[in-house]
Amino acid sequence: MRLYVALAHFEGCPFDFLNSPTALRGVLEAAVAAGPFTLLEMVVVPFSPQGITACAVVSESHVALHSWPESGRLFVDVASCSTLESVRRAVAAIESALPAGRLAVLDERIVDPGGARAP
Repeated sequence: MRLYVALAHFEGCPFDFLNSPTALRGVLEAAVAAGPFTLLEMVVVPFSPQGITACAVVSESHVALHSWPESGRLFVDVASCSTLESVRRAVAAIESALPAGRLAVLDERIVDPGGARAP
């Protein structure tokens, strides 16, 4: 079994977008569709005074978003047992769904019984 993982950090994202449960649900839906992954359950949790964690549990593993609107940051965690390309498509869909901001960090890993390694 192999697990393909991408961790991404976006900067310069608009406060209102990162603090909107509806907007982040849409980002998550776009990532799941782009995989394409099989959605089992989605949860979007807003925090006070701001910030959202949104997670899609998919048959292949998960897609998670964590926002820090006050600093314009979005952290993304995508994991899949299908392919590295599916993970990359999900991250690209997230980037495309953001109205502004830039990808600051992208770390990809392949995790298998032999350990984690970069692709």
